[in-house]
Amino acid sequence: MKLILAAGLLSVLAGPALAGACGTEIDALEPRLTEKGRETIAASSGGKEVASRREAQAEAATERGTSPSALPKGPAPGSAETKATTDVAKAGGGTGVMEARASLNRARELDKKGDEAGCMKAVSDAKEKLDR
Repeated sequence: MKLILAAGLLSVLAGPALAGACGTEIDALEPRLTEKGRETIAASSGGKEVASRREAQAEAATERGTSPSALPKGPAPGSAETKATTDVAKAGGGTGVMEARASLNRARELDKKGDEAGCMKAVSDAKEKLDR
């Protein structure tokens, strides 16, 4: 009887330590994601239309590996708009941050279900999207 109680107590105490690896990864990634989101919001300020245009140009420039001013109908080289668009690109653009947030939320759900492998994959996906 004592052996069964001891085994039960050990499993209760060990459970959180074993189940916490992905949760720890989620907790470590959350501040990076929040900061990247703040950077993107700050760089995209100027109203919906301006923010949308800057984000679209930033993503297009990143995909092509060029400066926003090199894009067709891009901002003039050296202009404040080019700097703002470049800042959005450096901040990762809104799409990457939103996709990373969605992956991290998926990781949380999988962690709650006890799916460690799925959770770690979702965290990895979030990191990849955040680091783009």
